[in-house]
Amino acid sequence: MNIQQLRPASELAKKAGVKALVYGPPGTGKTPICATAPKPVLCSIEPGLLSMKSATNVPVWEAPTVAKIDEFFDWVFRSPEAKNFDTFCVDSISEMAQVILKEEMERNKHGQKAYGEMAEKVMSHMRACYATDKNFYLICKMEVMEIEGQSTKIPGFPGQQLKKEIPHLFDEIFYLDLANIPGVGQQMAFRTKNTFGIRARDRSGMLAEFEPPHLGQIFQKCMS
Repeated sequence: MNIQQLRPASELAKKAGVKALVYGPPGTGKTPICATAPKPVLCSIEPGLLSMKSATNVPVWEAPTVAKIDEFFDWVFRSPEAKNFDTFCVDSISEMAQVILKEEMERNKHGQKAYGEMAEKVMSHMRACYATDKNFYLICKMEVMEIEGQSTKIPGFPGQQLKKEIPHLFDEIFYLDLANIPGVGQQMAFRTKNTFGIRARDRSGMLAEFEPPHLGQIFQKCMS
């Protein structure tokens, strides 16, 4: 290493892409929002794509098995074809963990070992996502958990390890639901900041507390 190899942090940040972890109640439209992303491709692990019937701009890879999930991530990181896309969407990381866990439970008689193997496989994919220069839109199921005596909505995963490790990994954690926005009224929005009973985060510092759920606009603001 020498000093000529050093680069401004701002320059490197702009090359990193936005990695957004999104969760919320069922039926809020988390999956159709993929269509608002720049040049998206979707890995569909959850069954059913009726909500995407109008999304003609979103090619989909169906991944109901561990082999299909691994094939998608291998394609993302290794295939020259993946360079044609700017945003990789996964619906959902929670279901991905369940699919991997089911296979590990069949392989391991010891339940704790199965959970550990599942968590490591999921985290391996998540760490690889974070290390790329592409945008990722990763959908999670919602869970309610007691945190310091407060019922709190958080991204939901099987086991305890992923609940701790995945949220720490990502800079952007959005909660999607109807919100009463001052001066606007009630509308569907991403909550980007922590509040009582809801976990959210915006490390870019560029987003309002509530943002319209349009990924192209949000990514642009995060990188501005």
